[in-house]
Amino acid sequence: MKKYLILFFSVFVAFAMISCSDDSGVNVIDVPNGDDDNGNGDEPTGTVYSITFDVEGAGDTFTFSVDMENATIEGEDLPDDFEGDVYNFDPDNDKVFIAGSIIDWPEPGSNADVEMTRQGAEPGITIADGPAQFKFFIVPSGMDASWNYGEWEGDPNRETDIEAGGEYSTVWGDQPDVEEPDVDFVEVLHVAGSFQAASGYGDDWSPADAPQIGYQGTSNENDGYVYFADEGAEFKLVHGDNWEAGDFGGADGTLTMGGDDIFASDAGYTRILVDQAEMTYTLTVTEWGIIGDATPEGWDASTEMEFDPETKVWSVTLDLEDGEFKFRANDAWDINYGSDDADGSLQFDGGNIPVDAGNYTIELDLNGTSFEYSIEQN
Repeated sequence: MKKYLILFFSVFVAFAMISCSDDSGVNVIDVPNGDDDNGNGDEPTGTVYSITFDVEGAGDTFTFSVDMENATIEGEDLPDDFEGDVYNFDPDNDKVFIAGSIIDWPEPGSNADVEMTRQGAEPGITIADGPAQFKFFIVPSGMDASWNYGEWEGDPNRETDIEAGGEYSTVWGDQPDVEEPDVDFVEVLHVAGSFQAASGYGDDWSPADAPQIGYQGTSNENDGYVYFADEGAEFKLVHGDNWEAGDFGGADGTLTMGGDDIFASDAGYTRILVDQAEMTYTLTVTEWGIIGDATPEGWDASTEMEFDPETKVWSVTLDLEDGEFKFRANDAWDINYGSDDADGSLQFDGGNIPVDAGNYTIELDLNGTSFEYSIEQN
């Protein structure tokens, strides 16, 4: 009889350890919590991490789950200070968090109630029904709260509709429910960012008020100038006068749709050159002058112009000789403008501008999507 009791007890324990499915469809294994770093128990319980929230006023729940098998972070999604080519998720020590609009985007690791577990966390948090945006994040062992270890950099966020009794299941790094926007060439880009109010371009981060850069004779290449009053400006290149139109961002001269803010380390009147075909950009701070046989220094050196931060226009008043001149930046020929028709319009590396001897006030206006100059005799 004793032998049968032992056999019965063994079968019971084995049955208790068999994976079952809760109402949300997420696999759950009933094991006691242990003392390991991520609070998921002493024994391995698969690779699906989940969390279940109460749905406001519905008397039911909504469950998020993500399969972390072979979860990695690599390439441009790695944090800037990460040493190595790939980060591999460690289920025995690393933690998994959800962050999203449903819970006001807490920094991953800052709120233990939204840690996802392999048992299926139930934090007792109530969320509203309706559309929601969110992403999943890893917080590596021993690291404080951090946004650095997400599924991918920048947009798009994951999206779903919260409804009573519903669920959202996915695999780490997959974007099956998100369509990447098409990258269409945009003739005019609005430069919206943190610099606008200080630099005289309306409200910060307002595309409608932002300076614009457009095509300057080359399709798919935007060329324009923006004044940054202070160092450390951050901005994005918006496809229209509102954020819904889409935007470019990115670090180190490379652009992506919805990428990180672009950082302008230096203050000054800055040329922004964007190649939409190659998805690259360059930033060049400029100081302007005129040069030519009509100017005091001839073709040997530029005569400096002064910049007005209110009008964003460069000007100089001086005596000119019979001859020609052009505009160039930074005492070099890399960036220079002339006029092929001497009609007030400017072209990159355009023709020399003729002038008769006399005293003149010359203005250079590189703002907006067309470049112009004026010359008035005094």
